[in-house]
Amino acid sequence: MGHKAGHQDDLSKYAKALGLFLIFITISLMIFFYGIQQKVERNIRAVITNNVERQSYHLSTIIEVQYGYLESIAAYFSDKETLDAEENIELLRAVYEGSTLERLAVFDSDGTATYDTGEKKQVANRDYFIEAMQGHRWLSDPLESIVDGKTRVILSVPIWREDEVIGVLGGSYDVGMLSHMLFEDIYDGAGYCLIVTGDGTIVSYDGDPQFRKIQPEDNFFEYYSRMKFSGGTSLQKIKEDFAAKQTGCVKFSLEDDVRYISYAPLGLNDWVMCYVVPLRTAQNDYQFIQHYEVLLFTGLVAAIVILLFYFFRVNTRSRRALLRDAQEDSLTGVYNKKSAEERIESYLASGQQKGMQVLLMLDIDKFKEINDVYGHPAGDEVLRNVGALLQRQFRGDDIIGRIGGDEFIILMKNCNGEADVSHKAEELCKMFRELRIPEWPEIRLTCSMGLSFAPEHGNTYRELYRSADQALYQTKQRGRDGYTCLGREARQ
Repeated sequence: MGHKAGHQDDLSKYAKALGLFLIFITISLMIFFYGIQQKVERNIRAVITNNVERQSYHLSTIIEVQYGYLESIAAYFSDKETLDAEENIELLRAVYEGSTLERLAVFDSDGTATYDTGEKKQVANRDYFIEAMQGHRWLSDPLESIVDGKTRVILSVPIWREDEVIGVLGGSYDVGMLSHMLFEDIYDGAGYCLIVTGDGTIVSYDGDPQFRKIQPEDNFFEYYSRMKFSGGTSLQKIKEDFAAKQTGCVKFSLEDDVRYISYAPLGLNDWVMCYVVPLRTAQNDYQFIQHYEVLLFTGLVAAIVILLFYFFRVNTRSRRALLRDAQEDSLTGVYNKKSAEERIESYLASGQQKGMQVLLMLDIDKFKEINDVYGHPAGDEVLRNVGALLQRQFRGDDIIGRIGGDEFIILMKNCNGEADVSHKAEELCKMFRELRIPEWPEIRLTCSMGLSFAPEHGNTYRELYRSADQALYQTKQRGRDGYTCLGREARQ
């Protein structure tokens, strides 16, 4: 009896210990998965915010280039006796034919505008004329053109003669053109971009209409006043962020439709870039975590031995999978955006460099057309093949990453000189032309590249990225299928 009682007492102790252990494991798992969910939430917000910041930077860079273009023409006009001379108007016509600007005009100091069509109008009361006559660059809010009645935004720059403004040069964009300057959506069209003013007026938008319900005639703040915002955020807080030119990312819902909205100042007037994407779409890459939760808790119910064994295996695999997914782009096998940027930043700050470091930014030319014509499975296969090609063509210690839909970056470490770099870029262009996708042999690929050098263009990732992005833009402006080393002649 004593032995039996002792055995029962031991069983009771084991049961209590097991119960406490199960409670501890359960609480631990709950805390663990809560932390994972919080990390997922932060990662999603970081990806969305980074996308809208890149969109904002890209658009403001394009507008900056157009300002420089207009100012170079304005400098030429300043040497002419009269601003509306026929040779000046002929130049405006040539610029109209050869640029993305839709309408150009030169304005005398009294506000008389002479357009590239030869028409003359009086614009003395227009803000873009008044501001430019005061010596400022100016980008107008959308307004109705007095020439053709279309809604446009006007870029204007002063024409200086010595220290005096003698007139104004202006060019315009149809507001629809602004949306064409944006990148391809990183969520395959489920997200959409808006450009809005500080008071909520929509300047331009992009995205598939089936996902984008807001219309150009809507006011941003009035439209979203119906939404319920989470996390202690309110529409008033967003208004305050707009006014303070602050970046933000919030979650809102209307009934069962939950979405993220991220916003960033454009640096142009009071304009703000907004990006909206459904919650379900943004979380698709993280759905596997919920399956792990179910398996682990099922193991707890089944048996403690199985639980311990299963927990050990799944926990180990989960950590490895999370580590791999945190570093690797699952489609192409190269580093994902965050991991690539962190590794490049770390390497550039390490002081281990020898010789020239080269940041190469690469886009697949007309990738959207491949998705549109052949479908997204073909686009995914193109990305897989490009990822494999880049891994074959670069050294093992070079850093290769996918930072956007069809955009890659490569840090080429310790290069011998520009001749080797140019040879590598030319060879890569050739390999793209020769690359074939077995399931879609009719697809022909080319790529556009921009290259920047450390220390010539900077010693940080941001500096090199900005320079490489400018070089890439120049390559695209020259017709794609080639590369540009910033500050050098482009190669096709």
